[in-house]
Parts: sequence; structure tokens; C-alpha cells
Amino acid sequence: MLGAIAHSIGVHTLWLYPDGTAYWPEENTLFIADVHLGKSGHFRAFGIPTPKGIHTHAMRLLRNAFARHDAAQITFLGDLFHNLQNTETQDLLDLIEEFDEHSFVLVKGNHDVDVPEHSALKVVDQLAVGPFLCLHEPPGSNFDQNIPFDLEHIQSEHPASFLLCGHLHPGATLRGKGRGRIKMKAFFFNNHLGVLPAFGPFTGAHALQVEGQYYGIAEGRILALF
Repeated sequence: MLGAIAHSIGVHTLWLYPDGTAYWPEENTLFIADVHLGKSGHFRAFGIPTPKGIHTHAMRLLRNAFARHDAAQITFLGDLFHNLQNTETQDLLDLIEEFDEHSFVLVKGNHDVDVPEHSALKVVDQLAVGPFLCLHEPPGSNFDQNIPFDLEHIQSEHPASFLLCGHLHPGATLRGKGRGRIKMKAFFFNNHLGVLPAFGPFTGAHALQVEGQYYGIAEGRILALF
């Protein structure tokens, strides 16, 4: 698949794209995490100058991702929205209606506090599909203590599932000579869970500081890192 890199999970394959999405061809399912739609409008509502072009760019990225996979199930891994609805919310609902051959599921995240009602958008707390259990927050995640997840809890509570999550906005930093460094969004995988990077352009990236397989996103490419 052009521009994507394959990551194997047992007998299953996820194709990782430079826009931060992961595609499971076996079930024609596209996973997207942390769009944070409406975040720029939310900031402007509180008097913080934020370019409207951020939202325009996010919508263009979503359109391209939907169009890449005909009649796919689009599974949002939480934080599709950012707090209260605003005028930017309607643009997504219009886009969902435009892609009426697709199906859409939102696994609710901590910022999805005001989800608009729409017949084409199913909202759930978690989603089991094949070998995957889709959650927003990895179990045991604690930002205050810089803990991305509790691996022992995941192994004991979900021994038969591979978790797919968002929430952490994972990233990676490559260091060069001297003080040179490059920070990028990244996919993260270990033997028990995968965490997708934040899809939204108005989001950050945070080093998880745990061992695993990282795939960085740089200049429209996916890079297998470490």
C-alpha cells in the first residue's frame, strides 16, 4: 500500500499510514485516534488566537483518509471531538453524510464530553473486533505520574485480546550530533497493545519512555525506529 508500512500482530496485519491512521484490510477497517475536532474553535472561543486553517487542514486529512478505503468501517479511538461542540463540529457531520457507504464508530474518549447525535455515528465505550479490543485510554494510564499504561494489568485483565488505543499522543525523538534532535509523532506497539499517534494537526507528541516498536512519521513517510 503506497506510503504505508506493515506491522504484524500474530496472523493479522495493520498497515500504518503517514497520516497516523492504521488500516486492517482483513475487515476493511480504518483506525483513527485523537482528531480533537473543534479544538481550534474552542481556543478562539476563549480569546486565544488560533488559525482557522488548522481545522481546514484536519478536514482535508479526514476526507483523504476516508476516500482511500472504499466502504470501510471507520473506528475512531476516542477524542474525535474536543470538549463542547462548536461550528467546526458540523463539518464532520457533513463529511460523514458524504461518505454514506462507510460506517462510523466512536470509542468515547475523555474529551468526547458533548458528542453530537447522528444516526451514522455509533458511540460506544469500547469495541471488540476480531483479536482487537479498542479503547481510548490504555489501562493504567496516568499522565501525572508519566505512566503510559500498566502492562501487568493488561496481561491479567485482557489475556486474549490485543488492545488498540489512543489518548497518549505517542512520539519519538531522534538525536543527531551535538544538540541536534528531531521530534515526531509515532505509532507504538508491544506484544499486548498498540497506540496510535494523534491524527489532529493541532495536537502534540509525547515520548512514552517504554520499550517497544516505534514507527515515526516524518515528511510524509513512516520510519521503523526501534
